[in-house]
Amino acid sequence: MNPWRSISLIPPYIAEGDEEQIRRYNNLTGDKDRQVILDSIPEPFIGNPESARLVLLGLNPGHSDADSEWHSRQDFRNAMIDNLHNKSRRASYPFYPLNPAFKGNGAGRWWRPRTQELQDRSGLDTEAFAKRVLVIEWFPYHTRKSPSQSKSVCGASGYICDSQNYSVNLARELLDKSVLVVGMRSRKLWARADERFGRIPYLTNPQSGYISSGNNEQGVFDQMVKALSA
Repeated sequence: MNPWRSISLIPPYIAEGDEEQIRRYNNLTGDKDRQVILDSIPEPFIGNPESARLVLLGLNPGHSDADSEWHSRQDFRNAMIDNLHNKSRRASYPFYPLNPAFKGNGAGRWWRPRTQELQDRSGLDTEAFAKRVLVIEWFPYHTRKSPSQSKSVCGASGYICDSQNYSVNLARELLDKSVLVVGMRSRKLWARADERFGRIPYLTNPQSGYISSGNNEQGVFDQMVKALSA
């Protein structure tokens, strides 16, 4: 069951069932840059799982100084909420960071340059490309720096909050359907959730995040291009 369907439409933006865990996490995490930003709408995944031909596994959504403004802008906010409710199949740009109408948002400024070579090589226009790419994050909430992964916050399960189960299960389902899955970063965390995620290809330099021919093992970039173009 999708835990994001019942997310509050006013801050703090926390999935049902995550409230106590996220507050505990923020209390245990001394570094404010690693604490969850509760007035930013979470992005556990972006895109349409039904039309995706390439799945990218990330760590968690970062933070832009412009997020507060964009997350309160009605059209962008609607796109984010529709995505959380699995209504993106009706959208022209399910991967909404690439929507030209949202060009100035932080997610768009981050994703455009990092996917540009892949889109160019695939020969797809932006609308078609946005229908075929799906990103799934290991941790759904925004932080300024990567989230704390200490045992005190992750515990025996390796998860910080319950909603992570939904994201991991979504990634499993797509892997089972033989959709191409490529890791961007955090191989150990994903492999801890399912050992199969430790065997998929990952970016050569996870810190850069560029999905380019020079940042993949030999042949992987061509596999991504082929999957998108098919």
